Amino acid sequence: MPPASSQGKLKKCQKACERCRSMKVKCSGISPCTRCARRNKPCHFPVEELRISVSERYLRELEGQISRSENSRRRGSVAPLGHSVQDGTLPGDEDADIPLTPQESSIPRDTPAHTGWRSMQNGTGQSLHTPETPRRRDEIDKEVEQDTHRSRFSRNPLVDEDPSFAQTPDGRLWYMGPSSSWSFCRRVLALIGRKLPESNSLPDPLHVDGMAYRLTWRPSPLDEVPDVTNLPPLDYALFLFRTVQYYFGCLSFMFDEHDYLRNLHEFYRDPPAIAATKRSWYCQYLLVLAFGKAFLTQRSPSGTPPGHQYASRAMALLPSLSGDDKDPLGGIQALSLAAVYLQSIDMRCAAFQHIGQALRGCILEGIHRHVPEEMGGPDLSKRCRTIFWVVYLLDREFSALVGAPSSIRDDDITVKLPAEMDNSVEHVNLTLHVRLSRLMATIMTTVYGVGNYFNDTLVRSTQSVIYSMAELSHDLTEFLNTYFHGLISRASKMAIRLMLAHHHCVVLTTRPLVMCALHMHIEHIERTQRQTSQIIGLAPPVASLLQCCADSAQTILQTLRTLADDDLMDAFLPFQIEAAFSAGFVLYLMHSITPSLILSDTWCDNLECVLDKLIAKGNLAAPLRKLELRQLKELLAPLTPTLANDSLPPAPLQDENEIGEQSYSFDQEEFEWDMLALKSTVSLPPQELWDLADQLDVDGILQSVGV
Repeated sequence: MPPASSQGKLKKCQKACERCRSMKVKCSGISPCTRCARRNKPCHFPVEELRISVSERYLRELEGQISRSENSRRRGSVAPLGHSVQDGTLPGDEDADIPLTPQESSIPRDTPAHTGWRSMQNGTGQSLHTPETPRRRDEIDKEVEQDTHRSRFSRNPLVDEDPSFAQTPDGRLWYMGPSSSWSFCRRVLALIGRKLPESNSLPDPLHVDGMAYRLTWRPSPLDEVPDVTNLPPLDYALFLFRTVQYYFGCLSFMFDEHDYLRNLHEFYRDPPAIAATKRSWYCQYLLVLAFGKAFLTQRSPSGTPPGHQYASRAMALLPSLSGDDKDPLGGIQALSLAAVYLQSIDMRCAAFQHIGQALRGCILEGIHRHVPEEMGGPDLSKRCRTIFWVVYLLDREFSALVGAPSSIRDDDITVKLPAEMDNSVEHVNLTLHVRLSRLMATIMTTVYGVGNYFNDTLVRSTQSVIYSMAELSHDLTEFLNTYFHGLISRASKMAIRLMLAHHHCVVLTTRPLVMCALHMHIEHIERTQRQTSQIIGLAPPVASLLQCCADSAQTILQTLRTLADDDLMDAFLPFQIEAAFSAGFVLYLMHSITPSLILSDTWCDNLECVLDKLIAKGNLAAPLRKLELRQLKELLAPLTPTLANDSLPPAPLQDENEIGEQSYSFDQEEFEWDMLALKSTVSLPPQELWDLADQLDVDGILQSVGV
C-alpha cells in the first residue's frame, strides 16, 4: 500500500507566540494566533535570532565612540567619530560571533530604529537600543503575567486539570471525586510532590477505604432464622434507643418512634418469631444497639468500634437487590442506618452504595412523589415523606463526600417539604437541612460541574451559589431567632449542626479557588527559583472569596473547640470529623499562600484540640486525618513565606496594575470589595453575603478574570 499522503495531516506548530508560550498553552502558530484573536490581545512571535560576525575590537571601539558621543552631547558639542568606525573595519582583528538581541533582530530594516543604527555607523552617534524597545517588552511580560493569572481562576482545577485517579502501591486505581475532601488531600499532596520534588516530599499515606477499620459480614439467607443471642435487656435497649435519638438529631426521623417501640416490646416477648418475620426491623434494632454502644463507650481497648458485633449481624440482614423485601419502607430505613454506620467507620464507598440503594428504593416505591393521605392514611403519608427527605439529605451528603453525582434530580421530586405539613421546630429544622442538601447539590453542578471551560467561569459560578447561600442564611437566622431567641446553647445539637453545615458549604464552594491559588503560588516559585515565596497579591473578588473561606473554616474550628471543651462532640458520627479536617486543610494551605488573610493562629490550637478529643473518644478516622494534616504541614514548610510565621497585618491589595518582584496580582478595578468579617458564630450574615454576591457582578468578573 502506498504511504498515506501527508497533506491531510495536521501540521505541528513549530513556534508559539509570546503569550501562549508564557501561559504554557497550545498556540495555533498563525499571526495573530487563535487565542490572542479571541481575546483581542496583541500577538507577538519571537523572531529567529540573527548572528553577525564583527570584530571584538571593533565592538569595544564602537562602545567607546558612543560613550564619547554622549559626553560631547552633554557639553553641547558633537565629536566626530573615528575613521575606523566610519569605515566599519579594524585591521588585524579576528572576527567574533556576537548575537543580536531579540529586540534588535526584530526591528525591520526600513524603520527609524534601523535608520538610527545605520546613521550611527555613518557618524551620527545614535544609541544601539531605542527607548521604545524595553518599554514594549515590559508591557508584553506584564500582560502575559496577568493573562496567566486570569486563566488560572477561570475554571475549577479539581474538575478540568488534575488527575482523577490515585494509584495504590499494589496498582489499584481509586477514583478521586472533585468535591471529596479525601481526594482534595490526595491532589494537593501529589501537586506538591510533582512540582517541587526537591522538597523531599514523603509518599502519600493514601488512606483508602478500610484503613481505619473494615467491617465484614456474611449475608444471611432469607429462610434462615436470624441469631437472637447475646442481646441486652429491654430497659437497656430502650436507653440505647433514646441515646441514638439524641445524637442523631434530625436523622432520627428515619425511625418511626411509635412503630419501633411497639415492635421492640413484641420482640422481647418472642425474639425468634419477630426476628424471622420482621427482618428489616430487626436489622434496625441491631444497628441501634451498635450506634448506642459507640456513642456511650469512649474507646475500645482493642481499637475496634464498640458494638461492631451488632453491626456485622445487622449487615447480614440488609435487603438484597432481588426486590423480595416484604417491608420495603423498613428496608429503606435499614439501608440508611447502615450507610451512616459505614460512613462513621470511614468506609466511604460502601456507605455511598448503601444510601444509593436506599434512594432507589424510594424511587421504586414512589415516595419521592407526594403520597396522598386518602391512599393509606395520614400516618403513612407522613412516614413516607420523612423517610424520603432523610434519605435525600444523606444521599446529597455522601455524594459530596465521595465526589459523585446524586441519583435523582430535584425536578423529579414532588413530595412536600416537612415544614409545609408540620410547622414544628423539628420539621422546620429538617427542612433547613434539606435545603442545605439542595444547596450542596447546586454546588456540585455549578462550581464542580464539568464542561464549563468556555461557557462559564469559576468566579461566576461561585457568585450564583453565594446568592442561594445568602437566601438560605436569611431563613436560617430567622429560624434561630424564632426558636432560640438568637442564643445558641452549646448543647443544642439542632442549631450547631445547621451552623456547621452552612459554613461547610462555604468551604466546599470556595475550595477550588484555594487550589487555583496554590497552583499559582507554586508556579511563581518555579519561575523565580526561590525556596521561600513572598506573600502574593490577589484580585479583589478572589481575595474576598478566599477571606470568606478562611473565616468560615476558622468559625468551624472555633465551634468544634467549644464543643470539645464541654465534652459534647459527636465522636462516632462522620460529620464533625469531616468538617474539622476540611477546615483545617484549607487553613494550612491559605497560611502558606496568603497568610495575611488569617489574622490569628488560634485555629491551629483549635484544630489540634478537636482532633485529640476525637481520637480520645475513639473516632476511627481522626488518627488518619491528623497524620495527613501533619504531612501537609511538613510539605508546605518550604512553600510558606518567611513572614508567615510572624504576626502580619492584613496585606493591602494593589491599587494599580503593577507586578513587582515581591508579589503579583490581576487587573485591579475601582470597586469596593469589603472583606467579610464573619464575627457571628451562629450563621453567615445574609446581608454581607448579598453584598459580596452583588459586588461579583458580571462586568466586574469579566474585567477581573479576563473572560
